[in-house]
Order: sequence, then structure tokens, then C-alpha cells
Amino acid sequence: MKNIGIYNNKRKDPEGIYEAETVRILREVLADVRISKVTGAEDICGQDLLIVLGGDGTLLSAARIASRHGLPILGLNIGTVGFMTGAEIKDLRKAIENIEAGSFSIEERMMLECSFENDGITKSYVALNDIVVSKGALSNILDFELFVDMDFCTRYRGDGIIVSTPTGSTAYNLSAGGPIVYPTADAICITAICPHTYGVRNLVLNSTQEVEVRVDMDEAEYYLSVDGQEHEVLNEDVTIRIGKAPFPCKVLRLADYDYFSVLRKKILYKAMDINRGE
Repeated sequence: MKNIGIYNNKRKDPEGIYEAETVRILREVLADVRISKVTGAEDICGQDLLIVLGGDGTLLSAARIASRHGLPILGLNIGTVGFMTGAEIKDLRKAIENIEAGSFSIEERMMLECSFENDGITKSYVALNDIVVSKGALSNILDFELFVDMDFCTRYRGDGIIVSTPTGSTAYNLSAGGPIVYPTADAICITAICPHTYGVRNLVLNSTQEVEVRVDMDEAEYYLSVDGQEHEVLNEDVTIRIGKAPFPCKVLRLADYDYFSVLRKKILYKAMDINRGE
């Protein structure tokens, strides 16, 4: 890999210390490497790899940029949890040496695409984690219907609904009581948020199926959230269509990466420690 971009979270690295260290090690390990700073989609062209310095949130925002161009990403954790990242920043040199030696693979992670029309304008978004439809802080509970491939599935009353990818199954979906799905599976997870309905609360669909969420509105606002980072305020009856995006997110995984080990250490065991008050 000769052309490498760096996408840095300036809030976590305000003085650029981690970025400078990354550049230094890249130049020491990779001969003739060309390094570019990436801040948006306009900087992606010609890159072979995007190194993301930050945590899970930084990786999510980088993924929505890089995925459209088929650019693999490697997350280096300089945040707190870093469940989705590929390595810790302290292991940077080892990670780059493994890349130079070809000791890595490229995982394809399914992404979601949603579209809707609001105020006569059609909008669309892509997400690596999830699409969430939820009520406002001061709103009453939502009434909404769920359709799968145009067939009526069920009706909910509750705080909202989460439609997630397998990658996002360990995020808001898990907190709301949804299942953990292996990240390279082709599936769509649906989890109701605090439903007042003793019916279908969790649903796992094939990735080829399309979901429609139809909200019955009165006078209150409700919200559509993409990966918890991009938001739309909706105030009318809107049909939100969600399905598999036409492109995946490509994630570089080092040869020694163990998903279940990371899951235990950063999600399961961490939760147990919190429950014990440690």
C-alpha cells in the first residue's frame, strides 16, 4: 500500500501528537509511502487505505465517506472503548509491519441505506451501524407500522425503532435488548425501543429484504438518526424505506484479530465490571 490517508479526530488529538506519530512510523516502515490528510470525500481519490485515529464514533463517520469509494479503513483506537477499531494506538508499529508483510484481510461489512420524502424533498443516507426513528424528548409515544417487502408486519406503540446492521448490533440495538449478530453476516436487525406492545419486539431479516417504517403523526416532532451522528427532524407522516446499501464498508483486519476476544473484553466483561460497581 503506497497511498495512505489519515482521518484524525481532532477533539481526541488536539495537538496532533498521535497523527504525527502515525506519520513517523508509516514512513519508517513503508518504503516510498505517500501520506495524505483526509477530512472529507474530496480527499479520498487515489488512496489505498484510510487510517482512522479516534474511537468508534470517528470510525463511523469515516466509514460513510470511505465506503462509497471502496476504500478499506483501519481504525486505531485513541478513544475509550474502541470496539470497532482494528488495533490500539500503542500497537501502531506492529500493525503497520503486519500490513507491510501482507498479514491482514479485508472484511466487507454490510451497510444500510435509508430514503424518505419530507416537505417535498427526497433525502437519503447510508449507515454502518443503524437507522433510528424515535420520539422527541417531550413528545408522546409514537404509533408506527412496520412493513417488510411491502407486506404489513406489525404495529408498535413506543419510543421508537432501531434498524441495525450486524456491525451495529452491539451498539444501541444491544442496549435496547436486541441480539448480537456476527459482523460479517448479511442480515438486518429490528428492535423496538420501550414498546407498549407485547408482540414482535425483535426481528432479524435477510439483507435482501426492504423495511418500511410508517409513523402516524399528530402534532409532535419525531427524529431520524443515522449512526447517531446525522439527524433529521420530521413533523409529518413520512414513509421511511430502509434496506441494504449497494456497497459495503471495507474494514482491514490484522491477522491476529479475534472478534470474540474483543467482544468479551470491550463489551461483555466491561458490562460485568460496571454491574459489580468496579
